Amino acid sequence: MERYYFDANATTPPLPEVVSAEARAMAQVWANPTSTHREGQKARNLLEEARRTLAGELCTEPARIIFCSSATEALHLLFRGLHHRLGDRPAAVFPGEHSACLNPLRDWTDVRWLPCDTAGAATVVQMAASNETGILYAMPQEPGAVRVMDAAQAWGKVPVDLSVCDAAVLSGHKIGGPRGGAVLWMRPELPWKAVMEGPQERRRRGGTEDLPAILGLAEAVKALPARVEANAALAPLRDALEEEVLSWSPDFEAVGRGLPRLPNTSALMLRGHNGESVQIALDLAGFAVSTGSACHSGATRASHAITTLGYSEAEARSVIRISMLPGTPRTAVEGLVAALKRVLKK
Repeated sequence: MERYYFDANATTPPLPEVVSAEARAMAQVWANPTSTHREGQKARNLLEEARRTLAGELCTEPARIIFCSSATEALHLLFRGLHHRLGDRPAAVFPGEHSACLNPLRDWTDVRWLPCDTAGAATVVQMAASNETGILYAMPQEPGAVRVMDAAQAWGKVPVDLSVCDAAVLSGHKIGGPRGGAVLWMRPELPWKAVMEGPQERRRRGGTEDLPAILGLAEAVKALPARVEANAALAPLRDALEEEVLSWSPDFEAVGRGLPRLPNTSALMLRGHNGESVQIALDLAGFAVSTGSACHSGATRASHAITTLGYSEAEARSVIRISMLPGTPRTAVEGLVAALKRVLKK
């Protein structure tokens, strides 16, 4: 059976050039970049070249980039480092944030939920795009507050502007890059203290750098302009899919329809149906979709990203998420729609 992948917000297949770059690095540049001998310095030079590549794409200085193993690690490093100086002051946070962002904030004394009055907040945290609904969000601008952007889901799908924030997190495997390659970007003047000791990454993140993953990430970044353009071209396909599905029942809804959204993402609320059952049936029919964040798949609780928008738990449980890869053909979308119609009739 031919398979069709509609879960790009969970992860994306690595680009061929990414796979090649990682394989070459594992075979040829395996030395420790911290070592001072010739082999180590060869690895160091490639590491810093990759940092410059990232900096060029992000329009920033290379020194502001910290390579991490995942966006989750980057968020923990960021918030635990800020906690030393700001943890007893108010933090204003988007309630639909990914758990990777919410979990390290549990140690903070005063966490408030956006939208709220941010006056007096020392930290403002906002995801650029929801991984579950695709809704795009602007960064609140509170004078004097550290503005944190979770750009893991937006990067590669829409342009990301770091000028509106003071720190940001970016994920490689969402843009055709490798797992194991992610970025924490910070302005140097932040009240942040390193919490992972070690000489690597200018003493900001200990542990030998994963050079193959970093070089793979740099290759993925080179393809970003074309990827953003290809993702933008998916919006008409997404809109046509939603128009067809919503015509089947007045109880169906596309969450966020009419709002600025990621062009590849559709969160379909199929009231009267169980989203997990629909997802399983589509999987058996050859179509990989999701019920929301892959990190919460199989969880007993309804998605907080949906309920924080004002929907009930029953409505949240009826949602399936369709997220297309760049270049997804119209025929694949039409096949998915036909399969979904058959599933819902059953």
